[in-house]
Amino acid sequence: MDRPFVYLNMAMTVDGKITSSARERPRFTSEHDRRQMDRLRATADGIMIGARTVRADNPAWHVRSAAMREHRKSLGKPAGLLRVVVTAGAEIDRESRFFDDSHACAGRIVATVEDASGDRLAALQSMAEVWKIGRGRVDLPELLRRLAARRVERLLVEGGGELNWALVRDDLVDELHVTIAPALLGGQAAPTLLEGPGFTMKMMRRLRLEQLVREGDELFCRYVVER
Repeated sequence: MDRPFVYLNMAMTVDGKITSSARERPRFTSEHDRRQMDRLRATADGIMIGARTVRADNPAWHVRSAAMREHRKSLGKPAGLLRVVVTAGAEIDRESRFFDDSHACAGRIVATVEDASGDRLAALQSMAEVWKIGRGRVDLPELLRRLAARRVERLLVEGGGELNWALVRDDLVDELHVTIAPALLGGQAAPTLLEGPGFTMKMMRRLRLEQLVREGDELFCRYVVER
């Protein structure tokens, strides 16, 4: 395979929302979910997040748990992950934790498009590698090929819905880890796990449930994409 193994990790409410219609930072999961995130990060070579999620949530990019950092070390992996942001608009706050140096980092890549704003690109190039791939939207198959050439064998994707959709649409996802939280948000404008035009019934992607774990009132599901 000329791309990394791609596994997606997301949490959603019972009605399938990943945040509210106001796109607030999600606050419906527990410490169990945060531990699950750490376990998944510990086995990854790189972590990829869409720019809209970076702007809305400003997520951390490191393995938080000392035990999981030791586990990562036992796997022969470097202390930090390669960080990748996907952004057609090349818009990333310079104060974002993407640029934070207080935790180990194996490099920073901003994946954007050839027709992105020159001024924005110039500002980013002093802080990260900038890869211009495609026009109008980032060419994700090519991005993954380039990451594979950088020896990224396992790539963890943490949203948001637009990036998730684009990867599923292009058949680039191998496994999904989905936390189902005991909450309801509703809202026609509230984003879901996949944000995009969607498939017809004929084109839908099929999944196989490989693992189901209950922790309190949360369910942790691991699905494999069937091909």
